[in-house]
Amino acid sequence: MSKPATTITADVAVVGGSVAGSSAAAVLAAAGLEVVLIERETHFRDRVRGESIHPWGVSQLQALGLADVVRSAGAQPLPFTRAYTQRVPSEPSNWESIDPRLPSEWAIYHPTLQTALLEHAQRSGVRILHPARVTHLQRERAPQLEISTEQGRVSVQARLVVGADGRHSAARRWIGANTIHDPVHHQVGGCLLDEVELADDTFHVANFEGGQVLLFPQGNGRARTYLLVLEPFADRLRGRQHVAEYIAQCAGVFPVGALQNARAAGPLAFFPNADVWSDRLHAGRVVLIGDAAGANDPSGGHGLSLCFRDVRELRDQLLNTSDWDRALPAYAKQRMAYYSVLRTYMQWMVPLYIGVGPEADARRARNARASQADPTLGGFGRLLAYGPDGLTADEAARRHVLGEDLDG
Repeated sequence: MSKPATTITADVAVVGGSVAGSSAAAVLAAAGLEVVLIERETHFRDRVRGESIHPWGVSQLQALGLADVVRSAGAQPLPFTRAYTQRVPSEPSNWESIDPRLPSEWAIYHPTLQTALLEHAQRSGVRILHPARVTHLQRERAPQLEISTEQGRVSVQARLVVGADGRHSAARRWIGANTIHDPVHHQVGGCLLDEVELADDTFHVANFEGGQVLLFPQGNGRARTYLLVLEPFADRLRGRQHVAEYIAQCAGVFPVGALQNARAAGPLAFFPNADVWSDRLHAGRVVLIGDAAGANDPSGGHGLSLCFRDVRELRDQLLNTSDWDRALPAYAKQRMAYYSVLRTYMQWMVPLYIGVGPEADARRARNARASQADPTLGGFGRLLAYGPDGLTADEAARRHVLGEDLDG
């Protein structure tokens, strides 16, 4: 006879203990709610994911009261940005030149970020079950989760279930949502490197014909690199056996010697650029956040910032009313709005980053003229700084960003 399940009651059950889930659990517990978090992993490992937090995402961290947690975990401020063309660096730009009140870009090793937020959630009073997995959800007004752990079965009864279980979310199925995969335009490769000889306080970006390299230092010569290229090019570099070729490709766009001694400190992986999103965000008392709600094109680097924006929106909606049946649609409406801006904007910009040929060159030239005429590009030129709130990604905005509304 199987052992009876232990029963836990809580206000909120969070499924997924990575960045979005741990952050949500921590801030809701800090607000006085009883929170249980279910995480399947015993420890987090490097899988090549986003490791940059744009200034607008750091602002979200500050609003959540989590900035000190992330900074203490080793986040590396990158106050400067430097672009390279044919290995020649431009003058670095500074976030303070846009607004002295702006935080800078931050970079942090993803497993360290996950661990720090999970530990903070535990210190905040969250009850954590891990390694554990959900085997069944009974979705009623008060949902009930059946959990399998190493110690046995656990039944969690909660007022609300938060699905924060990533882009391959099971929680989407629980609410009857469809997963939408946008068309793939290019591939994004990533690898952590040691012995990088570029400034540790600067985000480095280099363009070349048919691609782009992004380099985010994490301190002491370590940096996460990303290579954005069309699929045939990516196919030649996939796999651990091609690490040397990957490093050589990245090295070829920076000044001579910058990656001369660089070596891999983690896996090399490529993944498609396309958005993967859910066509609905809640049903009953189950709601999605983070990549479970919608993962933005990684080429723009908004993933972590978007997670923290989701957490803040959900927290505020839940705490502003005792009627959570009204709070969840309000959260979903806001999330759909700001996510749509990020998704649409990246669809405009992808051909500028990776496009090849005369037509692509003409698009880039028009965009450059538009930036000279209006450095803010109607607000979209400050997206990394301030985020998507307040922006409308309509046809007029697209034409303005791409310079199609210029005379001549």
